[in-house]
Amino acid sequence: MSGISLMLLSAKPPIKTVDFKLWAGGGGGTAAGDGYGGGSGGFVAGTLTFASGTTLKVVVGAGGSAGTGGKAGGGGGYCGVFLTSVSHGNALLIAGAGSSGARSGFPGVGGGGTTGKDGTGTKGFGGTQSAGGASSGANLGTAGSALQGGAGALGPSGGAVYGGGPDGGGDNSTATCGSGGAGYYGGGGAGYTTPPEPNYGGSGGGGSSYLGSATSTTNTQGNDGSGATGGAATNSGDAQYQSGTNSGGTGGSSNTAGGNGACVYRVNGGSWVVLSYTGADQTINL
Repeated sequence: MSGISLMLLSAKPPIKTVDFKLWAGGGGGTAAGDGYGGGSGGFVAGTLTFASGTTLKVVVGAGGSAGTGGKAGGGGGYCGVFLTSVSHGNALLIAGAGSSGARSGFPGVGGGGTTGKDGTGTKGFGGTQSAGGASSGANLGTAGSALQGGAGALGPSGGAVYGGGPDGGGDNSTATCGSGGAGYYGGGGAGYTTPPEPNYGGSGGGGSSYLGSATSTTNTQGNDGSGATGGAATNSGDAQYQSGTNSGGTGGSSNTAGGNGACVYRVNGGSWVVLSYTGADQTINL
């Protein structure tokens, strides 16, 4: 009996294999007759293994909010999986978010990829694997940072954990500059020149995705906006894609917010479980 007891005491917890599919939030559209659409969020898939009893935290970001009064929208929120608690150092898998559009020719760009896409015009640059994207122009927006997109010049809100704030940037008269999408490292907010150029500044950069030690990975960048049309949802043909998520918001006088993110996972090849945006961290107990 003592031998059996020792074997039980030394037995390791069973290993659980978890497949993930993550869609990040899209950037919001710009509120003006010449407002442009936001970019869609990135898509990431991968497989990770854990000991039974492990706790994971999941962030499902919101789409960037729609701009108001001629201003740009907010950058989108990332979708990510973390070990135990939400922090940059605990990141396991992240899909980067799309940026908001600007005005007069500069749509938001799709999020995701190892290095996020650069915006257009007097732009914000995409986040990388080691730093947030910078801004450009004589009057700079905010640079992206870990898990956070930068705000456009003259504006308070980049793409935060759960999406951007009410306005990506701009003051409705001199410059409307797009904000960056959140990600492993966020994209930079756009700047503008002095005096403001006729295009009111550029669009923000996309947030980067992160694959960590995951296997069987996919890392797809989102789609850019085109005119007032927001970027189309990324990998929307996947069987687990959740309708209405991930796309970029529409620009123009009737502009819209970007689509929220989504996390879909299964344990040991079982049924898929969907985690939608709630505005709070969500828990997976294995």
